[in-house]
Order: sequence, then structure tokens, then C-alpha cells
Amino acid sequence: MRITQDILFLEIMKFNKDIFISYAHIDDEPMIPGEPGWISELHRSLELRLSQLLGYRPVIWRDKHLTGNDQFGNEIIQQLNEIAILVSVHSPRYIKSEWCMREVTEFYKISENNIGAFIGNKCRILKVIKTPVELSHQAEIIQGLLGYEFYKMDADSGRAVEYGNLYGKEYQLAYWSKLNDLAYDIAALLTEIEKKKNAETALKPVQTLSTPAAGSATKTNDGVKAPQGIYLAETSSDIKENREAIKRHLSEKGYQVLPDKNLPLEAHEYETDVNNALRCCELSVHMIGSNFGLVPEGTNKSRIQLQNEIAAALSSEKKMPRVIWMPAEIRAGDERQSAFLEELKRSDRLLSGADLLIGPLEDLKFAIEDKLQKPEQETNFPESGKEDGNGVKKIYLICDQPDSQAIRPVEDALFNKGFEVIIPAFDGDQTELRLDHQENLKSCDAVLIYYGAGNELWLRAKTRDLMKAAGYGRRQPLKVKTVCVAEPLTPQKERFRSHEVQVISIAGNNLEAIDEFVKELET
Repeated sequence: MRITQDILFLEIMKFNKDIFISYAHIDDEPMIPGEPGWISELHRSLELRLSQLLGYRPVIWRDKHLTGNDQFGNEIIQQLNEIAILVSVHSPRYIKSEWCMREVTEFYKISENNIGAFIGNKCRILKVIKTPVELSHQAEIIQGLLGYEFYKMDADSGRAVEYGNLYGKEYQLAYWSKLNDLAYDIAALLTEIEKKKNAETALKPVQTLSTPAAGSATKTNDGVKAPQGIYLAETSSDIKENREAIKRHLSEKGYQVLPDKNLPLEAHEYETDVNNALRCCELSVHMIGSNFGLVPEGTNKSRIQLQNEIAAALSSEKKMPRVIWMPAEIRAGDERQSAFLEELKRSDRLLSGADLLIGPLEDLKFAIEDKLQKPEQETNFPESGKEDGNGVKKIYLICDQPDSQAIRPVEDALFNKGFEVIIPAFDGDQTELRLDHQENLKSCDAVLIYYGAGNELWLRAKTRDLMKAAGYGRRQPLKVKTVCVAEPLTPQKERFRSHEVQVISIAGNNLEAIDEFVKELET
């Protein structure tokens, strides 16, 4: 955050209104006669949700007497000095209205002269995008701000569909999810504004904040460096909702998520801003989808590629941990993305410092939380198989539930050879079972997958979990990874082979094959 040195000897004022909603009149005209308009519903629902989050009812004001030409008088300008936060509802009509644009620019100027247009790294103007508009047409002072998009682009028609009650349950749920994001951020900003006002005294010098400078360290208004954040890389449109879910998850836990502004469209400037933002972070998270994504001017690489390459180089330089996630059964949308996915999976350079996860979004949440553990916890993490201090090696014997009895001869054979054998849990809810499975993968010395009643898809899921063990927080590579082929035999089982795992067969009660597994573990 770039801090100007202008000293303003002002008496810190009390804001009479918490929020001013700036909007175009036509955006509140109801599509269905008798129903509330879109802005009216936003006002009502935002007031309700904020009341729940803050514990008191905030004062939200908007001019309900706007004319069709969106005219307003000097009385609105005069009241802007008494408002803590401005919510600017963008739409095609809004950006064409001279007076709506004036509300934004006047509020920004007035804010700079009271407690600052930015509190910490958060602007006191929040941009709600009801209907998509060109970035270049928005007020210049807030073009760099990220907006709250209350719409979704329809994949078939390419048209924007606004969130709300008109278009079905999916869009209604999306409305409340996005409204919740907006409310949480406003509640946090109002809290910070109140703290700042309480910390300042009358006639005390007040530092004002200018628009964040690319790559500058984030500081509070008191000049204190803010906690480092998490870089959540930009994604392609097909997994945009997944990224928003992760951002929401991190924000609710109190992490600062970067980038927190719109990044440049030109490649060199884009790379500079990404590099500077990454240097303020302790972790980078990259979510890879099926689409190639946007390409900045001056390059043929997508934003997704550029961000990963910059983060990989930075990870090599300063050992910054990274997580790369892809949804299960990902399919490239075109040849460019197909080539990128293949290169990403096999390139040590592109995977530098990263754990690669392929699976459910919940796995990514667990991996992020694990990476954010305190450094001392990482340093003191016990060696696999030695948590109890006696050096007994642990074998995680994975099986499908119908095989819980069939595995007993294998379990007994391993136990009699001096190993601690861990069996999967089958009772409990899915979250508990998944957490237990991940903990077992973190702490064991070797994995033996019993391929009996489970089908081919089950086996694929379990072998993919072995690739994700590092993302679950495992500090050391798995010493041995083996698939144990058991009865009933099928043509698929008899043909099964792999370069990633060892394969043995105990068909016909051939427990001597277990010796191959043990020998590999003891070398």
C-alpha cells in the first residue's frame, strides 16, 4: 500500500450513515409488476444480513426519489461526507449516467479528506456488478477494484444472467451466496472503520491512503505491515465458482486473499503485478480447469500459465509452498489447454514447490489448511512410523468395505512380521472418514491397496490419493506403494500393471507374495 505523507489536521467525524447505495433508477424497476425491484431487494437483504453479522441494524441510505434521468441535487453531495461506505451498483445505465459517476468520484475525493479512501488495503467503495460493463467505461479511480459479480455468463448463449428470483433456484442460491460475500466484507470494513475512528483523537494527524501501488507492501494506516496473505490465482471461467468458494472459505477464516484488484491486460505489466503480489504471500494456490483462460496482450500464454510459472520460479527462490488443484476427470477444452495440462503433470519446473491435487474441492481446503500450519509445527512434525518413539513402521492397508474380513490373513501376516497395520474406518460421516483417510496417508510408512471386491474406478480413486498425500500434509515420500491383487480375479485385474505402484498378487492364497512387499519396505 503506498502511503502519502499529506498530514490532515481534521477532527475525526462521526458518520451518520453506514452505507450509501449508488444506483441507476432503471435498475430498480421491477420486471414483474408488484414485485420489489432489484435494488430494493439488495437493500433489504443486505440490511438483514449485516444486522445478523454486526449485531446491530446498520443505517443504509439510498435516494428513492431519483428521476428517470438519475438527476440529483447538491444535498446528496453534502451527505457523502457523513457516509462510511459507498456501494456502487454497476450496470450499462449506471456508467452512462454522469451523475452516478459523479457520486463515485465525489465520495472518493471526500473520503481522502476525512479518514482515507482506503482502510488498510480495503477501499471504502465496493463495486457491485449487476450487469457486466466494460472495465474501461467504469470510473477510473475504481477500475482496479475487484467487483462482486451478481450474474453468470450462460455457457450456451454467452449472455449474462443476473442472480435473483427470476431465473430459477440456481440463480437464487447464487444471489444469496454472493450477497453473503458482500455482507461479510462490508461488516469487516465497518469494524475497521470503527477501530480507526476510536484510535484517532481530535486534531491528530491522519495519514491518507492512495490507490495501492503494484507490488508495494501492504500496510495499515498506522504504517504497520499487515499479515502476509494467500495468493489465490485467477482461474478460467469453468471453475470460477470453485475459486469463489475457496476465497470465501479463506476470507471467513481471516486470511488476506490476493490479488485484491483487477490485474493489467498487458503481459509485462501483468507479470510484474503478479510477482509483486506473490512476494507478499506465504502460500500460492492454483486452480486449473478445462478452459485455457484469458491471454494478456503480448504473449500466447494464458493468465493461468503465467501465474503458475511466476509462482514456480518464486517458490524456487524463497521456498514458498504452493498447491495446484484440478477437478477429478478433468478434460481439456482445446489443444492449448491439453498441452498445458500434460506439461504441468510432467514438468519439474512447473511443479516447483507445489503439491499437485486431483480430486474434490474439499481436498483442496484440507491441503491449504495443512500448508498454513505454523512453521514450528512443520519443523517438529514427527517422522513417519516413529510417532510412538519405538520405531515400529506403519502400513496403511487400504481395502473396500466388503473386503474388511477378507484382508485378515494379510493383516495378520504383516502384524506377525512386526509392523503396525492401520485399517480404514467405515463408520462415520463422509467428512470424518475422509479426514481419517488423509491422516493415515500422512502418518504411515507404506501403503498396501487390497484390490479385491473394489472395482476399477475404486482402485483409480485410491491410487490417485497416493499422489495427493503431499497435499494432505505429508512431509516425506511414501516409502512403498503397492497394489495387492486378490480374488475374485477378473480380466481387468489380470491385466493390471503400473509404473507408479508396485503390483503383487495373492490370488490362490499366495501369501508369500507379501514377502516382496516387506522386502521392499525394509530396504
